Amino acid sequence: MTDLFEAETVSTTSLDLRRLQRQKRRATRRKWTLVATAVALVVLALGASVAYGFLNSFQPEETTVADFEGSGQGTVQVVIEAGDTGTDIANTLYDAGVVASTQAFIQAWQSNPDSAGITPGYYFMQREMKAVYALQQLLDPNYRDVRRITVREGVRLEYYYQKIADLTEYTYDEVEAAAADTEALGLPAEAGGNLEGWLFPSTYEFNPGVTPQDVLSKMVATTVSKLQSVGVPQDQWQRVLTVASLVEAEAKLDEDRPMIAGVIYNRLEADMPLQFDSTVKYLSPSEGAFTSDEERAIDSPYNTYLYTGLPPGPIMGPGEASIQAAWLPAEHDYMYFVTTNLITGETAYAETYSEHLKNVEILQQWYAENGG
Repeated sequence: MTDLFEAETVSTTSLDLRRLQRQKRRATRRKWTLVATAVALVVLALGASVAYGFLNSFQPEETTVADFEGSGQGTVQVVIEAGDTGTDIANTLYDAGVVASTQAFIQAWQSNPDSAGITPGYYFMQREMKAVYALQQLLDPNYRDVRRITVREGVRLEYYYQKIADLTEYTYDEVEAAAADTEALGLPAEAGGNLEGWLFPSTYEFNPGVTPQDVLSKMVATTVSKLQSVGVPQDQWQRVLTVASLVEAEAKLDEDRPMIAGVIYNRLEADMPLQFDSTVKYLSPSEGAFTSDEERAIDSPYNTYLYTGLPPGPIMGPGEASIQAAWLPAEHDYMYFVTTNLITGETAYAETYSEHLKNVEILQQWYAENGG
């Protein structure tokens, strides 16, 4: 019995001891789990901080773009080339001291939808301008330094040469010498080396330093462009320009241009001489609307009283309306025309010579009443 109870006592104590050991081990595990979790949280926080700092390093720093405040001072000339981008212009202005930084101008450029409309050329600017003001000035044509020339319809080469001399500050003789090199001017072979009628009358703008050759070449190229736009085949260019120059000389009103062109072609088809005073005036410039017997007797292929057909070439610079009329004349049976009022340009047409003489009487009466 004693041994039995003693064995039971030892067994109970062993169980308690093992229970205590298990509790101690669990407590230890919990402690290290908490430590590990704490360490993990610290590492995670550090990693997030490092990642945030890394990503934030890619964000642009807020900087102040250098820009002047006022409208500038002094004067400087800048050149905007064809094809220049906003950055190109910004660099040009910065190098000239117009703007404080290229960034300021680029920002102004990007915020203004009209920026793409800047015309290449020479501009008068001020130094130390606020970028927005500089952009506004480039968009204002009044600040462009241009050389402008206007030549009206119906004038001869001499008039062109003098206008070009005045524009370029070259002498008349130097302009005439430049005009002699028609190949360099791009004059088509159809013209036979004669510029008359091939310099299109219009308004042109050029940059400073323009030469007579620049102006003449532009005028020739514009004439070619007008002929092409109307649809005239190249082998008809000279003929159409010649007819157009006669229309320009004879017509006062646009409505009469196709009508007069129709008369010209009707006479050419009938092999009748044109009998235009304007062609005689080309040979012998004189005051007044009419020619004398002596002038009409001048022996020249330009004298359409003596020779049938068209003169050898244009007698003056025709405008676009006259070119259009020469290519698309009115279709009618009129063989004659006469301007019956030299002020208003009113013109009468006739199919027969007797009808024409009646219209001539109307002109003579008007002429007498208006004192010539």
